[in-house]
This record gives sequence, C-alpha cells and structure tokens, in this order.
Amino acid sequence: MSGRRFNSLIYRLALVGAVLVFARADVSSAQTEKPDLSKPITLDAEIPQPEIPYIQGANNLGAFLAGGGIGVSIQQTEAGKVFREYMRRNNIDVSKIVFEAFKRVMLEDKILTLADNSETKLKLVINTYGFGHAALFAGNDRRPLLNVTASLVNGTNVIWSKKDYLTNLSKLTDVYTFDQLAEKPELTVKSLEQISTILARQMLAELKP
Repeated sequence: MSGRRFNSLIYRLALVGAVLVFARADVSSAQTEKPDLSKPITLDAEIPQPEIPYIQGANNLGAFLAGGGIGVSIQQTEAGKVFREYMRRNNIDVSKIVFEAFKRVMLEDKILTLADNSETKLKLVINTYGFGHAALFAGNDRRPLLNVTASLVNGTNVIWSKKDYLTNLSKLTDVYTFDQLAEKPELTVKSLEQISTILARQMLAELKP
C-alpha cells in the first residue's frame, strides 16, 4: 500500500471513529409513553456543559491563535482548550444558546406552555458540542456537532427523558472553515444556534399533542 493510500485510510478511520464515539456514547433514547403536558412547565436556565468542546482538526486552528489573541502555540495545548478560550474571549456561551433555542421552538411550535415558576421543569444537559470535519474529504470545512439530554422533571420524578444528537456529518447545518469562525465569531454563534434549533425541534416533536 502506498503512503498516500495509507494516509487516506488512516484519515477515514479517524473520521468514522470520531463519529462512532460521539454517537455510541449518547444513543437517542426516550420514554415510550407520552407524558401529561396539560400543565405549564418551566425551562431550567441552568444547563451543564462539558468543560472542553470536541474539536476535530487541530492543525487548522492557527487562525484562533492569531486572530483570537490567545498567544499560545497549538503544540502546547489541546484543540478543545484553544477553542474554549476563543469562545470565552468572544462571550460565546453554548448553554445560553441551547436554552434560547429550546425556548424559541417551544413557543413557535406551541409544544409546551411555559411558566416562570412551575413544579414541572424541563432540564437540559449538553453532553457534547464542538466542530468536526464536514465530510470525509472536506479539507478545512467544518460543521457543528451537538448532543443534548432533555428531561421533564417534577421533584424527583422524571416524567419524560430523551437524549439525541446531530453529528458534524449532518447535511442540515451550514459549513464553515476555522478561518471563517476565527475571523467572525458571530458565525460560531450562528452555527451553534442553527444546530441547537434543529436538535430542539427534533427532540421536542414527539411531545406535540
């Protein structure tokens, strides 16, 4: 096997492996019975998130080191930490983005009635988020990835729970390069808003009357 073919095979295995790890660890799940949604619920604004995002393709993060003013070498830190620092410096909070996306979908699709202080709460947990290769041979093209657990809880009683995700290979989200995201942080916000809204609508659809 030639060196080029071997490198291509390694790249394919790495890409597929990353998607399998992301998906296998967090397989979609849901209660079989639809819960009683006649009463208003409160969307909990406290949304736990991973300390470090999943970032695939560290060799393309140079723009974040220069444009983001982070001032460290990519060889001295993990890609996820570099991206996390970039998000911090640009006030990008994935928990707030996911919260607003779920709230917007519930209001627009009239799935649940929201209240400020209900005994029943919709709690969200971000299991994984980040950016990965948009396709097998996508070069510098990246798409967002997101994995969320949503649970309707009343006290200690879990009424309904669902875990679902969209990977970076989904064609439902837009493609950006790391250079574009570094130059325009608003594109990172837009990308995370897009995937959060799609996933929220996908997850909450089964709660429709």
